[in-house]
Amino acid sequence: MQLRVIDPRIDVRPPEQVRTGRPESRSARPSGKTFAEVLEEAKSSKQVTFSKHAEERLRMCADAIDAERLAKLQDAVETASAKGARSTLVLMKGIAFVVAPQTRTVITVIPEERMKENVFTSIDSAVLVEN
Repeated sequence: MQLRVIDPRIDVRPPEQVRTGRPESRSARPSGKTFAEVLEEAKSSKQVTFSKHAEERLRMCADAIDAERLAKLQDAVETASAKGARSTLVLMKGIAFVVAPQTRTVITVIPEERMKENVFTSIDSAVLVEN
Protein backbone atom coordinates (compact mmCIF):
# COMPACT_ATOMS: atom_id res chain seq x y z
CA MET A 1 0.00 0.00 0.00
CA GLN A 2 1.35 3.34 -1.00
CA LEU A 3 0.37 6.63 0.64
CA ARG A 4 -0.59 9.35 -1.70
CA VAL A 5 -0.49 12.91 -0.34
CA ILE A 6 -3.37 14.96 -1.62
CA ASP A 7 -2.69 18.08 0.45
CA PRO A 8 1.01 19.05 0.59
CA ARG A 9 0.44 20.86 3.91
CA ILE A 10 -0.20 17.54 5.65
CA ASP A 11 2.94 15.82 6.86
CA VAL A 12 2.64 12.04 7.10
CA ARG A 13 6.00 11.40 8.78
CA PRO A 14 6.21 10.14 12.37
CA PRO A 15 6.00 12.99 14.93
CA GLU A 16 9.66 12.75 15.97
CA GLN A 17 10.72 13.50 12.39
CA VAL A 18 8.42 16.49 11.89
CA ARG A 19 9.85 19.98 12.40
CA THR A 20 7.28 22.43 13.68
CA GLY A 21 9.19 25.60 12.94
CA ARG A 22 9.13 26.53 16.62
CA PRO A 23 12.40 26.82 18.51
CA GLU A 24 13.16 23.91 20.75
CA SER A 25 12.07 24.47 24.32
CA ARG A 26 14.85 24.80 26.78
CA SER A 27 14.34 22.68 29.82
CA ALA A 28 17.44 24.03 31.50
CA ARG A 29 16.80 26.23 34.54
CA PRO A 30 17.00 29.93 33.66
CA SER A 31 19.75 31.94 35.27
CA GLY A 32 18.83 33.82 38.42
CA LYS A 33 16.32 33.02 41.12
CA THR A 34 13.10 31.11 40.64
CA PHE A 35 9.75 32.68 41.43
CA ALA A 36 9.44 30.52 44.55
CA GLU A 37 12.82 31.75 45.81
CA VAL A 38 11.91 35.40 45.23
CA LEU A 39 8.54 34.89 46.92
CA GLU A 40 10.15 33.26 49.95
CA GLU A 41 12.62 36.15 50.26
CA ALA A 42 9.77 38.65 50.13
CA LYS A 43 7.90 36.77 52.84
CA SER A 44 10.93 36.56 55.10
CA SER A 45 11.81 40.23 54.68
CA LYS A 46 11.11 42.12 57.90
CA GLN A 47 11.28 45.54 56.26
CA VAL A 48 8.25 47.67 57.10
CA THR A 49 7.00 50.22 54.57
CA PHE A 50 4.98 53.35 55.28
CA SER A 51 1.95 54.52 53.32
CA LYS A 52 1.95 58.12 52.11
CA HIS A 53 -0.54 59.05 54.86
CA ALA A 54 1.63 57.39 57.52
CA GLU A 55 4.72 59.22 56.26
CA GLU A 56 2.91 62.55 56.57
CA ARG A 57 1.80 61.75 60.11
CA LEU A 58 5.29 60.58 61.02
CA ARG A 59 6.76 63.91 59.89
CA MET A 60 4.46 65.69 62.36
CA CYS A 61 5.95 63.72 65.26
CA ALA A 62 9.44 63.17 63.84
CA ASP A 63 11.16 62.68 67.20
CA ALA A 64 8.78 59.84 68.11
CA ILE A 65 10.57 57.11 66.15
CA ASP A 66 14.22 56.13 66.03
CA ALA A 67 16.11 53.03 64.86
CA GLU A 68 15.34 51.12 68.07
CA ARG A 69 11.61 51.83 67.86
CA LEU A 70 11.59 50.94 64.16
CA ALA A 71 13.17 47.57 64.99
CA LYS A 72 10.53 46.99 67.69
CA LEU A 73 7.80 47.93 65.20
CA GLN A 74 9.17 45.42 62.70
CA ASP A 75 9.20 42.71 65.38
CA ALA A 76 5.60 43.55 66.33
CA VAL A 77 4.52 43.33 62.68
CA GLU A 78 6.26 39.96 62.38
CA THR A 79 4.44 38.70 65.49
CA ALA A 80 1.05 39.88 64.19
CA SER A 81 1.72 38.38 60.76
CA ALA A 82 2.60 35.02 62.31
CA LYS A 83 -0.76 35.04 64.11
CA GLY A 84 -2.65 35.75 60.86
CA ALA A 85 -3.69 39.30 61.72
CA ARG A 86 -5.03 41.52 58.95
CA SER A 87 -5.14 44.94 60.62
CA THR A 88 -3.11 45.48 63.78
CA LEU A 89 -2.72 48.27 66.30
CA VAL A 90 0.86 48.48 67.56
CA LEU A 91 0.99 50.51 70.80
CA MET A 92 4.25 52.05 72.01
CA LYS A 93 4.84 54.74 74.60
CA GLY A 94 3.94 58.04 72.97
CA ILE A 95 2.89 56.66 69.58
CA ALA A 96 0.68 54.03 67.95
CA PHE A 97 0.66 52.50 64.49
CA VAL A 98 -2.11 50.83 62.51
CA VAL A 99 -0.41 48.20 60.36
CA ALA A 100 -1.35 45.69 57.67
CA PRO A 101 0.91 42.78 58.71
CA GLN A 102 0.37 40.75 55.53
CA THR A 103 1.93 43.50 53.41
CA ARG A 104 4.11 44.88 56.23
CA THR A 105 2.70 48.35 55.58
CA VAL A 106 2.09 51.02 58.22
CA ILE A 107 -1.30 52.48 57.31
CA THR A 108 -1.37 55.36 59.79
CA VAL A 109 0.57 56.80 62.71
CA ILE A 110 -1.24 58.05 65.81
CA PRO A 111 0.68 60.50 68.01
CA GLU A 112 0.12 60.56 71.77
CA GLU A 113 -2.16 63.62 71.61
CA ARG A 114 -4.63 61.79 69.34
CA MET A 115 -4.54 58.60 71.44
CA LYS A 116 -6.58 60.37 74.09
CA GLU A 117 -9.68 59.80 71.92
CA ASN A 118 -9.49 56.16 73.13
CA VAL A 119 -11.21 54.71 70.04
CA PHE A 120 -9.40 52.57 67.47
CA THR A 121 -11.58 51.11 64.73
CA SER A 122 -11.09 48.58 61.93
CA ILE A 123 -8.45 46.51 63.71
CA ASP A 124 -8.51 42.80 64.47
CA SER A 125 -5.49 42.62 66.78
CA ALA A 126 -3.21 44.69 68.99
CA VAL A 127 0.44 44.34 69.95
CA LEU A 128 1.71 46.15 73.05
CA VAL A 129 5.39 47.04 72.78
CA GLU A 130 7.39 47.72 75.93
CA ASN A 131 9.91 50.54 75.75
